[in-house]
Amino acid sequence: MPFKSSLPFVFTLTLLAAGCQIPPPTTASHPVAAQPQLTEAGLGAVPDCASGGSAILADGVRVGYLGSDPTDPQRCLLEWSDRPHPLYFGFWSPNPKRPISEQARRAFLAALTGPVGTEALFRDDDARMWDDVTVAHAANRVVDVAGHPRPALVLHVVRHDALGRSDVRAEVHYIIDRATGVLLRSESVTPMADGGITRTTGWQLDTLHQAG
Repeated sequence: MPFKSSLPFVFTLTLLAAGCQIPPPTTASHPVAAQPQLTEAGLGAVPDCASGGSAILADGVRVGYLGSDPTDPQRCLLEWSDRPHPLYFGFWSPNPKRPISEQARRAFLAALTGPVGTEALFRDDDARMWDDVTVAHAANRVVDVAGHPRPALVLHVVRHDALGRSDVRAEVHYIIDRATGVLLRSESVTPMADGGITRTTGWQLDTLHQAG
């Protein structure tokens, strides 16, 4: 399975082992909340599908997390707008008529668990316009969710043109909560003819309520 790993750019943190925090500066009346320390690591393990929790998106839609598909622990079952939505790893939706390919599964696992700079490739046989798909662990960052800092992993997924045109691609950035695997934000990145880039938010989590 073709993938490469490097450690050159951006910031990350480990899932539990790096749970140590930077000691927060304080004053007598205004303590400052500690921020997690970032390193270069990927996830120690891909979190199980969230179960029993719920979230509210920025547009007011309520999302329920129903856990894993009994036939595939990496196929997460979500529900919103009174409809079920099965998503691999909690964010990826392949051809609904058949399961994710093993090559794609290995690529996502490699990028999620590898350090920043890890990149993996798989072929999308279900799409006519697209061919190879690159999955990269691009960064780690701390994301504010309803006033609470949550360590997150940034995954870039790029679909490459089936005709080999380098300027034609579909790119989506996924920001994933490290503790739960819940998708916090997704953003489509589209290159324009004038050299600019258009960013469109497709998913923005506003609040997260975990079971228990």
